Amino acid sequence: MFSLLFTAVAGGVFTAHNLRAVGQPDAARKALWGSVAVVALMAVVLALLPYSPNTGAYTVGVGLASAYGLNGYADRFIANPRDFPTKSIWRPLAICLLVFVPIVAMLIYAF
Repeated sequence: MFSLLFTAVAGGVFTAHNLRAVGQPDAARKALWGSVAVVALMAVVLALLPYSPNTGAYTVGVGLASAYGLNGYADRFIANPRDFPTKSIWRPLAICLLVFVPIVAMLIYAF
């Protein structure tokens, strides 16, 4: 969800945290660096593409793909999710909003 709403890096950070919590530090590291690579690749591809009104659709598509990819990757290492207690979403959401809202505000007021 965080990959779709914010960035692949936000999703990667939270996926890595969950994988570390279940004793998979190598998988956590790969999830984090993989999400950073997705964002870097997306930035390069979007920089090389000519401007188009469809550019927003590309970023949504990549966000959706990275969200599904991270979820599928984590599911490979968490055999039975029901064995682990569900964590609250409010703290991670607040952290993401504390970063995201000022950036969007700066972009709005810059133009």
